[in-house]
Amino acid sequence: MLLACPDCGTAQHVPALRGRGKLLCCRCGNTLERSTGRGMDAPLALSLATLLLLFPANLMPLLRVAFDGLSRSSRLGSGVIGMWSEGWLLLAIVVGLQGIILPFLRFGMLSAVLAAVRFRRQRPWTGRMFRWAEHLDLWAMPDVFLIGAVIGYSRVAARLPMHIAPGGWCLLAAAGLSMLTRATLDRRAVWRRIATPPPPPPPRDNSIACIECELILPGSMEGGRCPRCAAPLFRRRPFSLVQATALVAAGYLLYPVANYFPMSIDIQLGETKRHTIASGVEQLIGAGLWPLAAVIFTASIAIPLLKLIGMTWLIWSARRGSPRRLVFKTKLYRVIKEIGRWSNIDIFTIAIFLPLMQFSGLVSVRAATGAPAFLAVIVLTMLAVRVFDPRLIWDHVRS
Repeated sequence: MLLACPDCGTAQHVPALRGRGKLLCCRCGNTLERSTGRGMDAPLALSLATLLLLFPANLMPLLRVAFDGLSRSSRLGSGVIGMWSEGWLLLAIVVGLQGIILPFLRFGMLSAVLAAVRFRRQRPWTGRMFRWAEHLDLWAMPDVFLIGAVIGYSRVAARLPMHIAPGGWCLLAAAGLSMLTRATLDRRAVWRRIATPPPPPPPRDNSIACIECELILPGSMEGGRCPRCAAPLFRRRPFSLVQATALVAAGYLLYPVANYFPMSIDIQLGETKRHTIASGVEQLIGAGLWPLAAVIFTASIAIPLLKLIGMTWLIWSARRGSPRRLVFKTKLYRVIKEIGRWSNIDIFTIAIFLPLMQFSGLVSVRAATGAPAFLAVIVLTMLAVRVFDPRLIWDHVRS
């Protein structure tokens, strides 16, 4: 099969893998296909199990805490409701989407596609639905929410007695299975088995590649839709550099705000304490939780800044047509794309922490100004990676 690498645009013949293994792009080293040798059965079973576990994980309490004869519990949606009631509407909407709604959509659509392919019951929507399921892979975050819950548990357990409720164990299982689903899914094998017949492969000098399913099509189809996944067909993403530049610039403006202003405010016996990202790291270190402190520092301080700097370099290189370190830049793009979602840990920690620490007159916690600014930085950088076309880095060296 003739495919085009989505990262450098190089057209190359890719044979079908038999058994385990992976095929790399001959130019930039991108993984074009990776096979675990398990076919459709394992990812279908894992995806369905994840989808089913999301129901009790959302409906049942995750954590419970007791204090002075009172008890509080936290669900996946209770933190979202708390943010909404405090007036942080956009914060609540984004957290609700990433932590609750999008995981259901991601694994619901993925399960439907894998079942259709496995049992040969494909419909015209199969390719389009798989494309959207793949889009949601980076935005649906049960695994990231789990790490936020672990950190929230550690912060509360350092002060008050608490235990994991049934929903927490279901979230743990769902997050683990979601990662296994991703590890066992043979993405290229799914695209190959989607039944929509593409037109014959055109000559390389008169072709266009679908950036979603990497199918090479006749150049005359530019401006239309891919016959397999229904994605718009363009030789390069329209206005890619302009959009990415605007998003990164907005991220730079909000990054100092997110780190200067508090993420949350605690009121304990009438005393107000404001917690920034840095003070949260210090608090974890003071409690002896060095590994969690390292996770928060890396995910909430280092990664967002490195993403902004890295995207700035990539955009500048594409604009200037720099021929240096092209393979390294492409690998950097892939790293930025993969790690961006993990910066949501601190936001999810607040969503877990907030409903647990609501004891009227004694202790209360609420989100603060830094939280929406920080979430905006995360979303802006993830969108910048999404709209940036990495093939622009290679265009000037194409023969």
